[in-house]
Amino acid sequence: MGIESFAEDVKENVERKIGKGYDVSVRKVDKNNGVTLTGLCVKQDGTNISPVIYMDSHYEGYKKGSTTPADTADYVAYICRKKRHAADMRRFLNYGDIKNSIVYSLVNTDKNRELLKDLPHLEYLDLSIIFQCLVEDSEIGTATMLIHNAHAKLWGVSERELYGAASENTPKLCGYELKSIGQILQEIMLEKELPERTDSGISLPLYVLTNRRRTDGAACILYPNFLKDFSEALGRGFYIIPSSVHETLILPAGDMENCGELREMIKEVNDTQLLPEEILSYSLYYYDRENDEVRML
Repeated sequence: MGIESFAEDVKENVERKIGKGYDVSVRKVDKNNGVTLTGLCVKQDGTNISPVIYMDSHYEGYKKGSTTPADTADYVAYICRKKRHAADMRRFLNYGDIKNSIVYSLVNTDKNRELLKDLPHLEYLDLSIIFQCLVEDSEIGTATMLIHNAHAKLWGVSERELYGAASENTPKLCGYELKSIGQILQEIMLEKELPERTDSGISLPLYVLTNRRRTDGAACILYPNFLKDFSEALGRGFYIIPSSVHETLILPAGDMENCGELREMIKEVNDTQLLPEEILSYSLYYYDRENDEVRML
């Protein structure tokens, strides 16, 4: 069974489970880096919102024998019940009503040429800054709405105006987490109830930067004055390693770094550890403390 047949099977199961009053459809959705996912769209009569639940990971589970279309339909029905009281999308017709909900994220420019044609965006090195609206906070996470050119035209706002709003909102709404690799390893050991150690065993001064949502956290490098303040705390510049769209790694500059090895590490992680839609860049960046700027190496 291919993913299209799997999605249709799930759709039929969902229709039986949730009954009348809903329109259930299968659709293809273009995502980051040219990746297209198969989603199930469920719209309740009398509402103007329709959550999309992606089938791709469920289909992989089906192929491995760990789930069935009926199991996936149970999950979709649960999501739909939780989403029943989601925000009314009519508020997004008025820019004044949603201005304080606009945030930004970073994507790879070259891998998203087609998508960017339909999005207001600003270029940043070999990346592009795009914009989203945070729709809701609920038990199942935060929903987002990608801002398209049609939205910007409706609101009568420019990319710079969106960037101004996002620069103010994103640090407040998403925050940041900056932890050393040693701290993260200690947390993992505690979660897994491993014997506690007084040190992580890691001497490399490597830091992980993401946001509190741990989604689209690479955009934390855009936060006003964040890189400058951290560099002043370190007393030196640092390398920015694009771990994924969700996080970056920060390595304080010293005398022994081999940029070639760092680039090889970036390529290895991108090619073997990430999903295609999670890749941010193959480039290595450096924050120049003297000039307060990020440049590609």
